[in-house]
Amino acid sequence: MAITAQGIIDRMQQKLGPGWKESPVDAFLAGKPDTEVKGIATTYAPSLEVLRKAVASGHNLIISRESPYWARTNAPGGGTQFGSLPGNWRGGPDFSRQEPVPLENDPTYHAKRDYIAANNLVVYRLFANWNAQPQDAQLRGLAKALGWEKHYKPSGGQPWAKNNGFFELPPATLKETAQTIKKTLKMKSIRVGGDPNTVVHKSALSHGMYWLTDLQKLYAEPGVDLLVMGEPQWENELSLYSFDVADSGQKKGYIVLGQEVSEEPGCGEMATWLKSFVTDVPVQWIPAGEPCWMPY
Repeated sequence: MAITAQGIIDRMQQKLGPGWKESPVDAFLAGKPDTEVKGIATTYAPSLEVLRKAVASGHNLIISRESPYWARTNAPGGGTQFGSLPGNWRGGPDFSRQEPVPLENDPTYHAKRDYIAANNLVVYRLFANWNAQPQDAQLRGLAKALGWEKHYKPSGGQPWAKNNGFFELPPATLKETAQTIKKTLKMKSIRVGGDPNTVVHKSALSHGMYWLTDLQKLYAEPGVDLLVMGEPQWENELSLYSFDVADSGQKKGYIVLGQEVSEEPGCGEMATWLKSFVTDVPVQWIPAGEPCWMPY
């Protein structure tokens, strides 16, 4: 029996039950909700490359963590409406007054919009409700990708909850740990801070965007001598703080993965979750991949 894109979203809402909240963030951002679904692809970012892979494999509903049109908003050209995000957003300045991002004269926007329309694609952004679950699937997905699940040592409270990603690792130097992470995640590049010869034992793991208050809380956890994280919101603050942690004599290191690398494994978890209750169409995770390359 045929099912529409809206029908899939209705099933997601039913699966999450009372935990589902209406949000300006989670919405159809491209295509028509009444489109018949042939297959579902999950991804961190619905880039043109991801969309082409979805078309080639027969998946026309893309459920993504980010917007196809780059700005954090529900409509092209609508600006970056951080100020309207729900309470699970972690704070920071109010960006609700930021000027709209002009797209109508952007050739890249037109190319992408036309490709989506020509191939009858539908893009739905699932962000706020995915984040609002008691267990952080993004955190767990990243830990699984690293092979760290067996080392998980939560700091009280709900296991796998946000900001409860602590791992007691086999002792290794910061340099060795960074090399292992880069190889395991098949990364093109990795950023590391601290003395490369520092031996690390306990790591705090965080995905996506993080703030100075996050950094301070994670460093304050007893025994933590390594932070592995996604993307700094304000590099001038966070890099300087990390420099000063090392220069003040603390034997601590940090590793920056980048947002895509840290968030993508959780989108694989999203595909696994969808497969548990969507059985009438195929579901596939299509990673977006790192956006940059290194000139080796």
